[in-house]
Amino acid sequence: MNRLAVGVCVCAVALSAACGPKKPSAKERLAQARVSAQARVLEGCYTCLLDARAIYAGVAVGKTRPSLIVPMFEVELLINLRERELAMDWSDSLARAKALLKELPTGVDGARYLAAVEAVAPDAIGVAQSEARAYRTAHQPYRSRVNDEVAWLAVGPLQPAVRQYLSLAIDCEYSARPRGDLPALPQTNQAVPAGTSSLIAYRIATCDHINSSALEQLETATPRFVEASVFRARLEVALADQNGGALARTLLTRAYAEFPRSSSVTYLNGNLSQTIGDCRTALRFYDETLALRPNHENALLGRTVCLVYLNRQDEAIATATQMIEMRTYNIADAYFWRAWIHHERKNLPTARLDITLAKSLASNNNIHRLAGIIEHDQDVLDIAEKDLLAAKADSGGQRDCAARWYLALVAIKRERWGDAAVHFDDAMRCYDTVATLSELALKSIEANTQIDPEFKARQIEGFKAAITSDRSQYHAAAFNAANNFARIGNVEKARPLLDIAAKDPALDKQVAELRKIIGGG
Repeated sequence: MNRLAVGVCVCAVALSAACGPKKPSAKERLAQARVSAQARVLEGCYTCLLDARAIYAGVAVGKTRPSLIVPMFEVELLINLRERELAMDWSDSLARAKALLKELPTGVDGARYLAAVEAVAPDAIGVAQSEARAYRTAHQPYRSRVNDEVAWLAVGPLQPAVRQYLSLAIDCEYSARPRGDLPALPQTNQAVPAGTSSLIAYRIATCDHINSSALEQLETATPRFVEASVFRARLEVALADQNGGALARTLLTRAYAEFPRSSSVTYLNGNLSQTIGDCRTALRFYDETLALRPNHENALLGRTVCLVYLNRQDEAIATATQMIEMRTYNIADAYFWRAWIHHERKNLPTARLDITLAKSLASNNNIHRLAGIIEHDQDVLDIAEKDLLAAKADSGGQRDCAARWYLALVAIKRERWGDAAVHFDDAMRCYDTVATLSELALKSIEANTQIDPEFKARQIEGFKAAITSDRSQYHAAAFNAANNFARIGNVEKARPLLDIAAKDPALDKQVAELRKIIGGG
């Protein structure tokens, strides 16, 4: 029985060996690897491209390597472009592509393909503006021949999808150039042609204008295409001050999990958090951005502003000073915030120096208002009046109630009571308008059920505080206008203003005293 059992077992093993699946040959394994890698390339996402590279690396040994050099080179070009599009470190993929140059077959101008890739600047959101400008300046010679390069990319030994991707990348980078007979770039929300691979669909949807609906469809079809979330988030962050950025936060959470080393992603996270009023979270992302890109001017400014709002003034001054020492493009903002802090600390000479430097570099409502306030406090009244009038006239000046209030204070210091009355009356009307607009906005946001609940709660709290403050200033301005009209004997102007001031119980005593003085109540 044992022999029979052994015989049966041996027979079973023999039958199993004879009937089992045939092991693929080396040639078949290579063909399978090619098909699999090519599928990943056309799928197009960053992790898909990394998978393709890994597949090729696993089979590109010995005699099979020469036949895979071109597709390996193609993958490195695509990976490098994607890393630029996300403002990631692309040095390793560039080095790998360069290392393959010597192995490329005759007829493949690898250096020219690499020049096309290197002519594409990193994503402007993720890098300093100074870095982006320097990069484009360094590659300016490419601009003069870019039409020829795009035409050259239309033909050649690389596979069509890769050549098309490179061509789109160059087309998008140099979209402002004279185009000659070349076709126009894809326009906003242009439909991606049916049958287009995910690789090309992504590049069309992010070229020049972001086609959010096409990117959403791409993510649905290819869930690993997290890059689509990054570009969709850009549009959503711009709306966050209106809707609380719930979708933006979802998209960026997904993007950050996949691309924590993308300075575009870290900066967008910081910008979103600051926009919705969460400066503590914003600081974390700004710091991560600066760890990746130490000269990122917008991250430095965001960090400065958030530190001010968190009352971490010494750190804010240090960051603003860093911007000033680096001579960032937004250096005027650095001087402004340093001046703001020094004014808060009653360090008027230093505040005046910084705001004067800010004025020498830029002219806007915020700078002129703060300059006028500081100059008023220093009794430099002619310059204060000039700056406060400029603040009123500048963009945003129609609702700059503080500039109007300080114009009145300047007039009081000059003992020009009639001018002070007019300016306080102007300030009163301004505060009334601003408070009314806030009341309307409060009603709107209270009725809105489509926005992020946390953001909604913060907005409601903020609007209520602003309304209380502005109404208080409205009544105070009315009283001050009445008081100064009374000083010049214009009682008829003073009385209706006193009636407005009387609606604030906090002013009961002052209103009663002024009524006794002017009579009639």
